[in-house]
Amino acid sequence: MKKTNKINKIAIIGCGNMGAAILEGIYKNSKVMVCESDPKKNQLLKRKYNVTFCDVSTAIDDSQIIVLAVKPQIFPELLEEIKVFNIKDKLFVSIAAGITTSFIEKKLGKDVRVIRTMPNLPAQVKQGITAICGGKNLKKKDISLVADIFKEIGKTVIVEEKMIDAVTAVSGSGPAYVFLFVECFVKAAQSLGFDAATSKELVLQTLKGSLCLLDNCNEDAGVLRSRVTSKGGTTQAALEVFAKGKFEKTFKTALLSARKRAKELSRR
Repeated sequence: MKKTNKINKIAIIGCGNMGAAILEGIYKNSKVMVCESDPKKNQLLKRKYNVTFCDVSTAIDDSQIIVLAVKPQIFPELLEEIKVFNIKDKLFVSIAAGITTSFIEKKLGKDVRVIRTMPNLPAQVKQGITAICGGKNLKKKDISLVADIFKEIGKTVIVEEKMIDAVTAVSGSGPAYVFLFVECFVKAAQSLGFDAATSKELVLQTLKGSLCLLDNCNEDAGVLRSRVTSKGGTTQAALEVFAKGKFEKTFKTALLSARKRAKELSRR
């Protein structure tokens, strides 16, 4: 994180999986306050992190940036609680799926500064990807400031808000697609006679190595795939099965379905 950001006081309201991932990424370089309503979770966090734990009122009064990390279904309730406080000059950052910047602006007031983000599960191991978009009233450096925060848990991309539903379909839900692929790959390896542990090791290292190669060379996936595929060979035999099963079309249809559902669940 940039040195200039260390002076910022950041509050995290809601410290579930993603809130805790953000906390893990930023607590060493920023002044962090945590507001978590679950007593058991609060105690676990207190044992692990040397940060300030407080109520919502204190979090807003004493912080410049407030990360709203509660579940979407209780988000409206939290906004009702927040709007009675002095929120002038505060920057609100939402990680809630389906909650638009305009929805937050309507609830908190037309002049409120709002940034919407869509992180994903690998943020828990600082390998996430977070899409960031802004509301109507941002200051010049707000987006870059929030990007610096989320770079502590992975990479970031800046998008227009109209693309957030598509982001949800690709990277937000994406880890589940990968996990499904791994499940199927491991089971298929076991069907060839390998035990569970060997199957998992073969599959995971194949994935890790392939992604590392893709990330560290200047060629795209199609070119690398062709390098592995000899005419009339074993790889071609497998790829022809994927083609007959319309793998590419299925994948595209799946993402379209996820985006459609994201739009249906959105509060605008």
